[in-house]
Order: sequence, then C-alpha cells, then structure tokens
Amino acid sequence: MQLKLTSKERLVLYGLARYPGFSDIDLASNIGVDRSTIFKSKRKFRDWKLIKLLNVPSGEAVGAEIMTSVFVRYKPTAPFDLRKETEAFKTWMNYPNCVSIAATDTDSVSTFYSRSLTDFKVNFDPLIDEYFRNDFVEDIKYFHYPFQVSSYSADAALAVNSLFELGRTDQQEEIASPKPASAEDGRLTEKDKLTLYAFVKYPMLSDLELSRRTGISRPTISGKRTKFFQSGLLTREAYVDWQKICCELMSFYHVKIRHGHDRSDVAKVYRAFRKIGAPLFSYLQPGEIFGAFLSTSYPELKSHMDQELRVLSSEGLLIENPLLVIMPLSEIKITKIDYAPMVAKMLAVDKEI
Repeated sequence: MQLKLTSKERLVLYGLARYPGFSDIDLASNIGVDRSTIFKSKRKFRDWKLIKLLNVPSGEAVGAEIMTSVFVRYKPTAPFDLRKETEAFKTWMNYPNCVSIAATDTDSVSTFYSRSLTDFKVNFDPLIDEYFRNDFVEDIKYFHYPFQVSSYSADAALAVNSLFELGRTDQQEEIASPKPASAEDGRLTEKDKLTLYAFVKYPMLSDLELSRRTGISRPTISGKRTKFFQSGLLTREAYVDWQKICCELMSFYHVKIRHGHDRSDVAKVYRAFRKIGAPLFSYLQPGEIFGAFLSTSYPELKSHMDQELRVLSSEGLLIENPLLVIMPLSEIKITKIDYAPMVAKMLAVDKEI
C-alpha cells in the first residue's frame, strides 16, 4: 500500500531533495512552508523510512579514477532467490567499492568506484566469473566514467517536482562541467580521512557526536566539514524510497551519442532523457550518458521514449537505440546505496567509529 502525502508534505519532500543541506529555517524560507510543518513532516518521513540524506564523496576525495556501471541480464533459470544463496552474490553485495545496486529476478544495475580500470577488473572479474560458472548470466555490459572528464547530476528534486506536478521554478542549474584536477597538493591527512569517513558513514550526526566517536576535537570536525563541502569533496544528496509513495517503474539507461558531438549535443540528449520520465540521476561524459528515471506506467514511458528518440535520431545525435533496463518497483528484490565502506577501503581507514 502506497503512502499518501499531503500537498505540504510533498513540498517538504521536494525541499529536502532540492536543499538537502539546509536548516529548517532556511528550508521554510525557500519552499514557503512553516517550520512546524517541516518538523512534523521530517518526523513522519523518518518513521516511514521514506527519505535519507547522504553525504556523497567525490572521486577526487577518495583517490578514485573511474565510476563503472554494470548492467547484467540474468537467465530465466537464475532468479534472485537462487542467486542470493551463492557466495558470489554475498561477496558482490558486501564488496566495499560497490556503492549501489538495484536488482530484480531478471536484471541488476550496479555502480563501482575504482582507482583504475585495472583495479576494477582485478576485483570484479572473480565475482562475475563465479556467476558465469553458475550459468546465471545471459548478458553483461560495462560502462566506465573517468571522474576527470565526467559530470554528475543528482536529480531527486526534479523527480519530486515532476511526479507531483509541483510546478517549482527553483530548479537545479544545467549539469555542471567536470571539475578539473586540482593543481594543489590534494593529499589528505589522517584526520582528514577519518573525518571524511565519519561524515559519509554518519551523515545525520552532529559535530559534537562525531567528535566523541572519532576523538577529534569539535572545532576541527566543524572546520573540516566546511572545507570538504566548499571544495566539492563532499556533496549532500537525498535518497527517496519511491516505491512507498508513487510510480510503477524505475528505468536505467545508457545512451551513446554520435561521434563529432560537442557539449551542447550532450546537453540536448541529457535534457531529452529528463523529459522521458522523472529523472533520478545522470552521469555524462563525452559520447555517452548513464542515468535513471521514474515512470508512472509503461504506456507513458513508451510514448515519451518514442517521441524523444525520434527527435534525437532525426538530428543525427544517436549512434544506436539506448540500452534500457525497466524495473517495476514492486519487483525490485534488493537495493543498496552505501558509500561508507568504499571510503574506508579507499582511504585505508581502519578505526571503528
């Protein structure tokens, strides 16, 4: 049974997704809802486990070179309940560098942070080899996004605005250009690493509580928080359990853009896929885009997809039809989004906090 949100609760959900780092006072000012409503809505959302706010590290922060998306289609004889009993599945789920997974009986889409392509292959190949030995895999595709040439957009606020037809005008700017490699010495001290890990593992804890857990002074914790967010090493994002409130389908896609394109062409394809459904996130690099969106029904998805692909194809922007994995939300067996183990592994943080 889906949860029903009032009009004000929908605005609060939008506000949390659009301004995840804001205080209740600032949030009230930006979305036009009083603080008491925000407080009550947030408490209800916590009870429902509807939304969680994450501190997401950049690749630069942890020394990662690439983000890899892995699309796997499974054989009909390898449903989720069979796969989950294997050691390979448990290792995959618990592998620190795998920061997100969504899986059904027939498909899974995962993302990994790695120091290099070699690092990815050394760690992932044994996992997928075991899947092949078990005769689980029908098809698999990998897409690598080097952080230095890739852009990322977290679009949960756009999804809330679209799904509930809020008509908000305070939308995010167009996706930013990739951040150039820092010319400064970007090495993190041991305190930097520990506090970065603490911020990612416990995004909702106060500086005082983090000080108690890490043994680092509260002023130092506070100063590093400001430093990490201002430098872009950390960003605040909202993760919503969409199945509880709306929608029928979540779709992951990968689309290739014709050779000889420029940045405006990539932006045009990005905007087109934002129209197909309510966008959740997008990774862009020269020549390709990986992302996800929500749809209320398959006919709606099909109609919007056909329309946008006709336009993009007529303009010669697409090399081929996009790879599309459609997951009915009711059929998703497991989801994971957790950056903390990856941060601990990549930064060699071995202190329990």
